[in-house]
Amino acid sequence: MKDRLVFGFIWGLLAPFLVILLFWTLRFQYLSLGEFIHQAVILKVQFKIISLGVFFADLALFYLFLHLKKNSTTKGVILAVLFYSLLFMLSTTL
Repeated sequence: MKDRLVFGFIWGLLAPFLVILLFWTLRFQYLSLGEFIHQAVILKVQFKIISLGVFFADLALFYLFLHLKKNSTTKGVILAVLFYSLLFMLSTTL
């Protein structure tokens, strides 16, 4: 894998959703994915779930790419976290 900022950014955007899917399959397999999302929106915890996914997934990616000495890719992961942070801040103001 090449050391590129774009790879880190894409991985940083996708990894939280993979963690959320893993959380759903391990904890809430009795609900369909649509019902899980619907319940999260009704209970107004969708941003909390996504932020936990961002924290755990991107933290793991950050240290993985740092260990592999992929510095540009690591910067892309940080950029994805900043993107999610900006998105969360904008969504709370609207």
